Amino acid sequence: MQHLSLEPSALEVTDLDTMHRFFEQVLELRPLVVSATGVTLELGGGDTTHVLMLLASTTPTPPRTINLEVSAADFPRLRQRLEQCGDACGWVRSWDAPDSASPQCAFRVVLCRLPEGHWLRLTAIDPSACRHVTLARTQRDTPRR
Repeated sequence: MQHLSLEPSALEVTDLDTMHRFFEQVLELRPLVVSATGVTLELGGGDTTHVLMLLASTTPTPPRTINLEVSAADFPRLRQRLEQCGDACGWVRSWDAPDSASPQCAFRVVLCRLPEGHWLRLTAIDPSACRHVTLARTQRDTPRR
């Protein structure tokens, strides 16, 4: 899993415990650092570790969108977990473009309203969802000599 936004991957929250539980239990993110003022969660490993920080705030902040990319293999399971998370998700919608020749066919997206009004956009790139189209060459497409 990796962070896709250009904005910092930190979210100010008034209910740190609830948001921590959501990201750890629903999205299965591993906490790296937990304190009374913040939680740092691991998004991905490998050569570079991406993190999401939840920072305790005493005042509500305007809703923000966290954009995360997951593997095509993990997407169905995580989408199902978001769709079944009950009260923790106020609103969940997902989009697929099965059997499409559109350039966007490789994208699968689920948008979820998080506690406190923030949004989570989970995206996967899945080229296997694209229908491959081949164009037959016609005589007029053949270069003239």
